[in-house]
Amino acid sequence: MRIVILLLIVAVSAANILAHGDEEHDDDIVEAVVIGEVSVPENPTYHEHIAPIVEARCVACHRDGQIAAYAPLTEAQDVIWAANDIRYHVVNGIMPPWMPSRENLPLKNDRSLSDAEIATIAAWVDDGAALGEAQDHAPAATDGFDFVEVRADLTLQLDEPYEPADDVLDDYRCFAFPLGIDSPQFVTGYEFLPGVPAMAHHAILYLVDSALEAEAEGRDGADGAPGWSCYGATGLSESGSIIATWTPGTFGVAFPPGTGYKIEPGQIIVLQMHYNLWTTREADQTRVLMQLESAESGLAELWTIPLNAPVEIPCPAGVDGPQCERDYALDRVAALFGGAMRGVPDRRLSRCRQSLEDYTDNTGENARGFCDYPSPFFEPLTVYGVLGHMHELGRSFRMELNPGREDSLLLLDIPRWDFHWQDRYEFVEPVTIEFGDVLRMSCIWDNSLSEDPRYVVWGEGTADEMCFGTVMALRQ
Repeated sequence: MRIVILLLIVAVSAANILAHGDEEHDDDIVEAVVIGEVSVPENPTYHEHIAPIVEARCVACHRDGQIAAYAPLTEAQDVIWAANDIRYHVVNGIMPPWMPSRENLPLKNDRSLSDAEIATIAAWVDDGAALGEAQDHAPAATDGFDFVEVRADLTLQLDEPYEPADDVLDDYRCFAFPLGIDSPQFVTGYEFLPGVPAMAHHAILYLVDSALEAEAEGRDGADGAPGWSCYGATGLSESGSIIATWTPGTFGVAFPPGTGYKIEPGQIIVLQMHYNLWTTREADQTRVLMQLESAESGLAELWTIPLNAPVEIPCPAGVDGPQCERDYALDRVAALFGGAMRGVPDRRLSRCRQSLEDYTDNTGENARGFCDYPSPFFEPLTVYGVLGHMHELGRSFRMELNPGREDSLLLLDIPRWDFHWQDRYEFVEPVTIEFGDVLRMSCIWDNSLSEDPRYVVWGEGTADEMCFGTVMALRQ
């Protein structure tokens, strides 16, 4: 055995990249994972030391039919051929795609690599990526990442595909699905299967009361296409409650054992799809698989709490003009998403008991939005998981319980935001929120990432920004 220090690994990695002129990674300005001293095998081989890591942490995505099928890692030669790329991505914390930091509370289904796994991969590549003997092949670790298998007790899908509108780049479309159940049920899991992943920005399932069925039917197809336009939420007089969300990077979801979202006969599920149409515009027929249990099973009823924080992002240094005025930004979102959107940024400030003076220190390169949510419930809340959401200017996201206090907890810490790998995260051990506890959500953006910088406020499009989160909780 020998001791490897990560600082040495990083130095070798940088030298290798520069020596090979690897232009593919020129835009990957990343900060290497920082670890201490670890022990790694001497003369590591694929079969004995690397295969268990790859099988446990990588092949769930890097195989036929999955999100990374274009780069399979199911065979030894696949891994050896891509060895240098694999080394670069794991040493720099890019792969496996696990955004929460090591400061975060422990989370279920953690796809990240341990210090020893990172060092072993680096040492294997540096030693020449030897194959080794097949008889030395070790079984994959039992705690590796795998997809949740969702039982399709109820499938939501349009009868006919929806073709996004021609005159917009961000199309929010809602579709109503009567449940067709004759007794109360619990939704215990779900899986979104986007028909056209390249234009699916996000999706939300809202549970709507039966009293709104006639309103939904009146709006459905009124403009000659399935569904109806719905910037903000469902576009109905009441939006209902959120029971499921999907963003790029979210796979099948199973709710905590013994819990679920209750649905009743006569209720409607409204699917809100946000189509971002910058790269493609195709007919979509997204499916949602839902796993159900009878209400007689005695499950506890989950509740989704939405969180929003203000977005006030100035132009970066060196950019001037009318597009850098806040009024310009307000007029823009109103023109794109309806007049009511003009008031949303100010309502976000008011809800968080803030004003624009709280954001005078924001710069285009370092703009922050935050909001504190004191718990209004006298009974404790059991929090099982959280979600954070921003767009393409995002730099980092945090959700903290009781910040600045001795009993503070870092619920979700994403120090390097990646729009393409958003997920919902479930704690290994649920967290209890008591009356008077404070939940703080904060986002940081960098407007210099924009190809067309302007003042940015809360908006519905991918080229706008959000600071949004959810808390999956149970009232005790």
